[in-house]
Amino acid sequence: MWVFLSARLRTWLLLAIALPLARLLVHRLAMAAERHDPSARPARLLHQADSAVTAVSRRVPRRAARRHQRGTASGPDRRAKHQRHARKG
Repeated sequence: MWVFLSARLRTWLLLAIALPLARLLVHRLAMAAERHDPSARPARLLHQADSAVTAVSRRVPRRAARRHQRGTASGPDRRAKHQRHARKG
């Protein structure tokens, strides 16, 4: 079924659903490992993974906002702009 979804929809599903769930899971595992033994290697690795997932999840909205501000947003606005240029030339 995953094959039948468009690339944009798959990307949106990953960023909107899978990434926050992964962030929550990794964070909870890191907290549990820290409670068990804060100096253990798995606790440190889970904290690093938690930091990495958090950084990625915070970076995604900024990229989308930047892309929208530059005028490279896709959709009806871009199509209308393209059609206006086609009519002029």
